Amino acid sequence: CAQFAFGTYIATVCEAEVDESGQVRIRRVHSVIDAGRIVNPDTLMAQVQGGLTFGFTAALYGEITVKDGRVQQRNFNDYRMMRINEAPPIEVHIVPSHEMPGGIGEPGCTAGPPSLVNAIAAATGIRLRKLPIDRDILAGKKIA
Repeated sequence: CAQFAFGTYIATVCEAEVDESGQVRIRRVHSVIDAGRIVNPDTLMAQVQGGLTFGFTAALYGEITVKDGRVQQRNFNDYRMMRINEAPPIEVHIVPSHEMPGGIGEPGCTAGPPSLVNAIAAATGIRLRKLPIDRDILAGKKIA
């Protein structure tokens, strides 16, 4: 997945596996980012890693449900986040640049889900068109 957002170019590749029950495991992630001039490369890497993790969380678990006209996920205790044992190794590669600085937090969030969906398609042949990921489709219990 490659994109331009907030003055930053980012390309992300994800490797994932899917078991027979439709459970997804992200094995590793590589992201290349050109965010212009970088003041603090460690901060950039942390922001991209955090953004990717948040994007993967949304893709895997981000369903918002409504019951009796009210959203059931009212705070973080009701919203499933990716756990540390599920978090993949994420390598961030910075492209040297002399352009004006771009954003670094948001591009990671939006790069994660499409790279994961592409990895799932490569692993299973199933092209998902809706998020969050429906494990019943991946397990063959429903049609995409």
